Amino acid sequence: MKRFWSAIVLGMAAMACAPAWAQSCSASASAMDFGGVSPIRLAAVDAMGSVAVTCQWPPQAGSSRAYAHVCLSLGSGTSSTSLNPRYLANGGQTMRFNLYRDAARSQIWGSVLNILVNSPIAVPALRNPSASSGGTARTTVSYYGRIAANQPSVPLINGVASTYLDNFSGVHTALSVSFDNSSGTPACSVLPVATFPFVVQAQVINDCTISATDLNFGSVGVLSQALQASSSLNVRCTNGNAWRISLSGGAGGDVLARRMQRVGGSDQVRYQLYTAAARSVIWGDGTGGTSLVSGTGTGQAQTVGVFGTVPAQATPRPGTYSDTVIATVNF
Repeated sequence: MKRFWSAIVLGMAAMACAPAWAQSCSASASAMDFGGVSPIRLAAVDAMGSVAVTCQWPPQAGSSRAYAHVCLSLGSGTSSTSLNPRYLANGGQTMRFNLYRDAARSQIWGSVLNILVNSPIAVPALRNPSASSGGTARTTVSYYGRIAANQPSVPLINGVASTYLDNFSGVHTALSVSFDNSSGTPACSVLPVATFPFVVQAQVINDCTISATDLNFGSVGVLSQALQASSSLNVRCTNGNAWRISLSGGAGGDVLARRMQRVGGSDQVRYQLYTAAARSVIWGDGTGGTSLVSGTGTGQAQTVGVFGTVPAQATPRPGTYSDTVIATVNF
């Protein structure tokens, strides 16, 4: 019986002592939030995150294996099937992005477990601060994100600002570590021992841009009959974004009685703007029975016609007549 109980006691002692001698490292990553993103602006969007790394040596460690070498591996993320590109997703909709090891965003952050993108972050060696006992060393490394440019068709979900994300959890992050007495940076080839989950997200926002071409009725001697001309507006709105365009009343401020005024004088020429070639519905701001033109964005530029008429009227003095109308897109 003594041998039996003695064996049990020694076994328990061995199990209790083993963890006390073990050096260890852990990591914690900050989330990356790109904030509001407008795909129709066609520009790349950048963001930055960080990973805090902590390594510990037990009291008995002394100078034994004083350096910790940590590698941070990153997989595809739960919304992606590859490391190049990675995708942020909302349901079945996606947006291309990637995460990088460098601020120039030229080196994709990859994994020791990935053959094609075998490029983990190698953390500069951490040294036990104590030469005779245990200690703790910490550092923070940055990582960099970029949403790819030229993705105008990325949509809103149900027409409202929508969050797209990629979740790096479970097998999608891995920390591997080795300890020795060298301050150099060894190859990241050891097996992973921990994870550092985090989320990357961006919010696709409602956005529109608008531009216009001038409407020119040309030159005429007398206004004995109506003149007609047309021009266009170009509107580009986030895919799925409902929009409405209003036209102001010009310098006179009256959408029902628009006037062009002679440059350098007070003479005026009456004119009107309409929503269609039939010229039956006045295009205004919704007041006085006028209408707005509406549509839904596709992410691409959409052309909207503007149709103008100068009705027959008494001919004023010769000169150049003009008015400035403001087109406003509401979304």
